[in-house]
Formats: sequence, C-alpha cells, structure tokens
Amino acid sequence: MKTFKPIAKSRIEVVDALRGFALLGVLLANVPYSDDPSIASVFDGPLNFLSDLLISKKFITIFSILFGFGFYIQMSRAEKSGVYFKSYFLKRMALLFLIGAIHCFVLWNGDIIMSYAFGGVFLLLIRNWSIKKTIVLAIIFNVVLTGIVFIGNSALEWQVYDYDYGLALVQPTTTSYWEYLRVNTIMAPWLNFFKDMPITLVYTFGNMLIGVILGKLDFFRVPVKLKKITNGMILLGFTVGLTASYFYHLVMSGELELDIPLLWVPFVIAAGMIVQALGYIALFVRLYQKGFFKKMLQWFKYVGKTALSNYIFQSVFYLVVFFHCTNVFQLFGKVSKIETYGIALLFFVLQSAISHLWLKRRDQGPLEYLWKKMSYKINKK
Repeated sequence: MKTFKPIAKSRIEVVDALRGFALLGVLLANVPYSDDPSIASVFDGPLNFLSDLLISKKFITIFSILFGFGFYIQMSRAEKSGVYFKSYFLKRMALLFLIGAIHCFVLWNGDIIMSYAFGGVFLLLIRNWSIKKTIVLAIIFNVVLTGIVFIGNSALEWQVYDYDYGLALVQPTTTSYWEYLRVNTIMAPWLNFFKDMPITLVYTFGNMLIGVILGKLDFFRVPVKLKKITNGMILLGFTVGLTASYFYHLVMSGELELDIPLLWVPFVIAAGMIVQALGYIALFVRLYQKGFFKKMLQWFKYVGKTALSNYIFQSVFYLVVFFHCTNVFQLFGKVSKIETYGIALLFFVLQSAISHLWLKRRDQGPLEYLWKKMSYKINKK
C-alpha cells in the first residue's frame, strides 16, 4: 500500500460556493454585539427574531456538514489511488486541532475547528458503513443525544460555571490584550469541557455524518438525479425547520421555559436545525444550476476555497473592529445591531475581494497551504 501524497483533484465548485455562503452566516451569527439599551434601535427586536429564525446554528451546521463531506471526498480519492489514508488523516487532524487551539486561545474562544479535528478522528471508524446505518447514527447524534444534553444544560443546570459571569462583558471591553487573553482562556469551552463541549461535539459529529451521507449519495455532483430528494429537503426545511427555529427563538428569548411537559421541544429544535440547514443546502444547489442565480452565487466560491483562512480572518476582524483590546476601532457598545450587521456584510465583501485576488496567483488559501504542506511533510517521515 502506497503512503499518502498529494492527489490531483478537481474541486466541486458548488461546494466551494456553499462553503463561502455558510461562512457569511457564521460571520453574522458570531459578530460581537452589545445589548446596551443606549445603543438599541427599533430594528433590534426584529433582527433578534430573524437571527434566531434564519441564521443562528443553521450556517455553522452547514459548515460542519461540508467538513464531513470533505472527509468523504478525501477518503474516496485516496482509496481509488491505492494509498494508505488513515495515518495521514490522523496527522492532518492533529495539525488541525493545533490550528484550532491557537485560534481559540490567541484570538477567540468560540473556535469550532478543534471540534472538527476531534470528530474527524471518529469518522474513520464509520467510513465504510452503509448509508442506512450512517443515517441512523446521524439521527442518534443530531437529535437524540443533542436533545438530551440540551435539556441537561437548560433544565437541569448542567451548564453552571465556576467563574464570574461578569467576565463576558470584560472580554469585549478591556483595553488590555493580556487581560483579554486571560478572560478568553477562563471562558474557553475546552477548559470548561464538561459544561460546554458535550453538546458541541455531539451535534458537530452528527453534522459531519450527514456530510459523509451526502458524499455517498454523490449529492453535489448529480443534483438533477436527486430532484425528489432536494424538493423534499426544501419543503421540510422551510416548514418544519422554520417552525423548530421559532421554538428555538422562544426558548432563547425566555418566552418558553423547558418544564417537564415541554421536554419534547429540544428534540424538535435539534431535528429542525438539521432539516432547515439541509433545506438551505438543497435550495442553494438547485439555484446554482440556473444561469442567472449561478452568476450571483458563484461569488461565494472564492471565500469557500479559502474557508480555513477566512474563518480565522473573521476572528481577527472581531478583534480589530469590535473588541477594545486591540485599541483600534473599539466599536463594541457603540453601534446598533443593524449597524453591526452592515459592517459585517461590508467585511464579507472585502473577504471575497481579497480571496478572489489571492486565488488569481495561488490555488488555495495561506493557512490551507501551510496545513497541507505540514501534513505531507510529517507523513513522509
């Protein structure tokens, strides 16, 4: 069996564009915003509602699904080339975990990359499973286990922290970067593992399983042949998914308390998040087959081709533009939510332009290049 080395490959353009679209949603979902009434606008209420209904958790779900899909593509190409994939992939995940750790503790503790690296290792165990068996496992992780942990965190108070909750306000407002690092570390989910990480790891792994399933179905290469499936995904996504997201909004806004008669709600919410994300994916893929829509949507592909670099770049954006510790713009607590979203959208346009210019001379992002180069170098030793 040959050792793993770079394999000539052709990218699936719609997947790159979808990944870029997902990063736009991730940017909007994570952009820092102060709830200070003095800067509130009449748009805040509707924006909070629309964020819960259309953005929150959906786009990071898509991003996670596409990671699982990427794993399947790597695996299938390696097998066709007769190369030994497992040791290479494990080293690749170890390097990704290191990148995520640096991102988490140096820039922003909301990192998802470490969770991908952690879950990626376990994807190796199910890579040869049948589609039906993988679907069952995905339901267990995405709905059953996620719902159980959600109930534990919300109703049973599993997610009670030892640190002062006031640190959540210190983090974006301190003018000392060292103080920011201290607070960032104290609040880091991986250091509060049993309070923060179970639901993230369970849900993220379930998302990646869906990506593997889509890979096995050859979903992104033959969407026309899967028209009935995509129609069903769109219908369920914009009916069941939106309904579940409405319940999510009620829970997050405190309008709905999870007492015993309502313990079914978290399971509906968890299932709805997946269904809605799949609805977005199916609609995006279908629109990408239409010439008019493709001309607009293909601009997302530049950010998607450099997804790792741009994901990290978004955290730099949060620090420089909103957080006070960099002593640059310090906009946190000074702009309304609609202004915050406007600034984030402008930044995404900038990301797209920079990515487009970068890809004219390179075939991948800077972090992607370093990650792959180090992976191949370590694998040769």
